[in-house]
Amino acid sequence: MATAQSMPWRLFCAESSAEPADQSDRSEERAVLRRAQAGDADAFGEVVRRHWKRAFWTAYDVLYDHETAQDVAQEAFVKAHRALQSYDLDRDFASWLYRIVLNLAIDHKRRRDRDKSVPTDKVEEMMDARRAMVEDEDKAATIERVETVLEGMPEKYRVPLTLKDIDGLSVEEVARILDVSYSTVRWRLHKAREMFRSRWKRLLRREERSIR
Repeated sequence: MATAQSMPWRLFCAESSAEPADQSDRSEERAVLRRAQAGDADAFGEVVRRHWKRAFWTAYDVLYDHETAQDVAQEAFVKAHRALQSYDLDRDFASWLYRIVLNLAIDHKRRRDRDKSVPTDKVEEMMDARRAMVEDEDKAATIERVETVLEGMPEKYRVPLTLKDIDGLSVEEVARILDVSYSTVRWRLHKAREMFRSRWKRLLRREERSIR
C-alpha cells in the first residue's frame, strides 16, 4: 500500500446507507421528516431505517464496542426524535443526526476511559464485527490490518478519516458534523493519512519479521 487513499475503504461500509443522491431524494426525505414532525411514528421509523447503519458505524468508529455503539445509536435517535419538533427542514438532517451520534459516542468513550474497571481493548470484537461483513479471506485480513492501525490513532485524526474515507462523507459534511472549519478538516485528513501510512508500513514490517 503506497497511500492511505488507495486502501479499499468501502469494504467497511459496503451496505451503509447513502445520503440522498439528488433533489428528488432530498425532497422525499424532507416529506418523511415533515410527517415525523407531525407525530407519524411510521415516518420516523423510516428515518431510522435510512440512517441506522451509518449512525451505528459512526458510533462504532469512536467506541470499538458493538453493544455500546448500538446503545449510542439508539440514544441518538431518541434524542433526535425529542428535538424533531424544532428541527429546521432546510438543514441537512444527516449531518445534524451524525453530529448527535458523534457527540454521544465521544461522551461515552470519555466516561468509559475514566472508569479503569471497564476494559477498553475491544480490538478482537471490532475485527470480528468487520470481518463478518465480508466472505473473502484476503479482504477480511486487510480489514483486520486497517482496523488495527485505526484503533491506535488519536481520536482527533481517526474520526475525520473514518467519516471521510470509510463512510464516504464529503469534507463539507465532516466539517458540519465535527463543527469545525473546512480547512481544519482538510488539515486533519492530511495528518491522519500521513499517520495511517506510517503506521501501516510499520505493521507490515512487523508481520514480515514474524514470518521469518
